[in-house]
This record gives sequence, structure tokens and C-alpha cells, in this order.
Amino acid sequence: MNKIILFLFILSLNKAFSKSNVAEEAGYILAQQVAFTGLSILANKQSYYGHIIVGGIDLFFSYAGIQNGLYKDLQIQKTAYLLLSSGFVMKAAYSMHFGKNHADNIRFWTNFIVYNVLVYSGYYLDTLIETPTN
Repeated sequence: MNKIILFLFILSLNKAFSKSNVAEEAGYILAQQVAFTGLSILANKQSYYGHIIVGGIDLFFSYAGIQNGLYKDLQIQKTAYLLLSSGFVMKAAYSMHFGKNHADNIRFWTNFIVYNVLVYSGYYLDTLIETPTN
């Protein structure tokens, strides 16, 4: 818990997050973690086609990442968003097909960790700004 508070404090000092306070950011992070947990649990439910639903959501995130990357000015952001989008495509393939042979515990943690890495990497990319050259 102390690590999360420290992380939120550091984020609150960043210019990109200056319009929101620490409590709002903590709420956003909590909501995202609840959603990631739910999607990771749903990915294990083959009787309800959960793995297909989660794979479809991953493909939607991939499409959104491509669209977001096309509107960025920095080349590094465009390239990184394409890489993140390919990560979501690979996660969709894992959720829909390749993860079926793994134990539920492994599939849960794989989905949960990959969601966190990809989504928060995208947030980091949004904080990059172009420095003017003189």
C-alpha cells in the first residue's frame, strides 16, 4: 500500500496530472484494477465464452491504440502505440486460443499483468511531450 501512495504522489507532481488530485487518481486506478481483475477472471470462463469476449475487448483496445497513435505528433509515440496495439493483438490471441492449455491461475495472472503493463505504458506515452528545438 505504501508503494501505491508513493506512486500516486509522484504522479500528482507530473504536469500531465496537475488537473486532478491524488484521490481522483487513486479512484481511477482502483476502477481500472477492478476492471482488469474482472476481465482476467472472465478470460477463464470458457462455458460463457468469456475467453472470446475478452479477446474481442483486446482487439478493440488494439484498434483504439492504432487510432490514438495515428494522431500523435511524436514519431516515438506513433511507433510505441503500434507496438502496444500489437501487444493487445497478441494478448487477444492468447486469451482466445493459445492460453487454453494453461492452468486457470496462470491465465489469470498473465492477463492481469499484461493489461497493467500495456495500459499504463500507454498512459506513460501520453505524458511525453515534444521539446522545442532552437
